[in-house]
Amino acid sequence: MKILEILGYKVHQIISNIVDLVFFIVTVLRRGFSYLHKNKGNALVKDAIVREIIFDGVDSLISTVLLLSVIIGFGVTAQIIILLQNIGSETEVINFLIRYVAFDLSPLMTAIIVIGRSGSAIAIQTGIMSINQEIKSLELLDIDALVFFAFPSLIGKTISQICLSCYFSVLSIAFGILFASIFDSAFNLKYFSVLINSIEPMELFYFLIKNMLFGMIISANASFHGLHVQHSVTEVPQRTQKAIMHSIFSVFIISALFVL
Repeated sequence: MKILEILGYKVHQIISNIVDLVFFIVTVLRRGFSYLHKNKGNALVKDAIVREIIFDGVDSLISTVLLLSVIIGFGVTAQIIILLQNIGSETEVINFLIRYVAFDLSPLMTAIIVIGRSGSAIAIQTGIMSINQEIKSLELLDIDALVFFAFPSLIGKTISQICLSCYFSVLSIAFGILFASIFDSAFNLKYFSVLINSIEPMELFYFLIKNMLFGMIISANASFHGLHVQHSVTEVPQRTQKAIMHSIFSVFIISALFVL
């Protein structure tokens, strides 16, 4: 009986967290776009969005995404090409590369990079601001923290997730084909032209939607938990850990739903 109570409590907690997060995302988007509509000449929020995109989508491109795409290209893509073409047809190799490497593995790896690199940073930053009463001070000045902090992060990380995932997909496939042609056969270079012509528009649409959800979930979890730090500095690492774990859990669940 106690097991059922614990299970019911966990399920209730998960559903409650999902509802709170969805409500938070809707509130942030509503307030953010409302502010932009009313203050078209004010560039503060737009500049903050650009800074978020540069921090997440540009600064991490060479340092992290390029390195990991080389590793995935050599360790996964090239091995798939070399092994599968010996036991399967060219069509099966192409379908596997597009569906599982480009459209499943790459967004997942990109999301983990964004969570580790900037999701935790946002949670810590907003958590410290909450402890130091900076958020309340801004609210007394009629400055909405959701508009000036959560909204730029939400939009910036969503755009960055989409862009980085595109980079990761292209580079991991390209490096994989290149390594396969070097270590196996030069005829593997044919996959460059074949893969481009094999991508379906609907698959590309699902790819963009998945990455958009990833970016929004990661940013919302970081901002939500950071802004809910209330009493002690010790809450900051606790909330940061929750933000990271909830983001990773959500990303894997969304990825699994798209596979189905």
